[in-house]
Amino acid sequence: MTDFSQGNDVFGSAIDRGDVPGVVAMAATRDKVVYQGAFGRRTLLYEAVMSTDTVFWIASMTKAITSAAAIQLVEQGRLTLDQRIADVLPELSAPQVLEGFDPSGEPRLRPAKRPITLRHLLTHTAGLVYEIWNAEMGRYMELKAIPGII
Repeated sequence: MTDFSQGNDVFGSAIDRGDVPGVVAMAATRDKVVYQGAFGRRTLLYEAVMSTDTVFWIASMTKAITSAAAIQLVEQGRLTLDQRIADVLPELSAPQVLEGFDPSGEPRLRPAKRPITLRHLLTHTAGLVYEIWNAEMGRYMELKAIPGII
């Protein structure tokens, strides 16, 4: 088995040099966790220390993890890239497209022309958008009291 104890020195040194305020790291095989460590502080503003169960908002970093998992399922034959994603995620069975707003300010929605597929999700071509990069979506979300990402 590989010895990961040098991780303590690497991460601890990064904290000591001020490269990062804190780090939580873990390595695992299919069968078990082979390394875990927590170093430094959770924030520059407070003294709370990192722990191996510290929760992080990792935002778009989840895309790489989810994509790798999805492709593994494709390789196993449990998913296909071009199947309707609604077969797996029923909440995406009837996507709507925001076309704009009518003169009274009400949103104009229409059904999507084709179903969303896993390929669309993995290549970011499903038509999903963050309100921070699309003013009309921000307006729609505010009007419908839909919470945003920030």
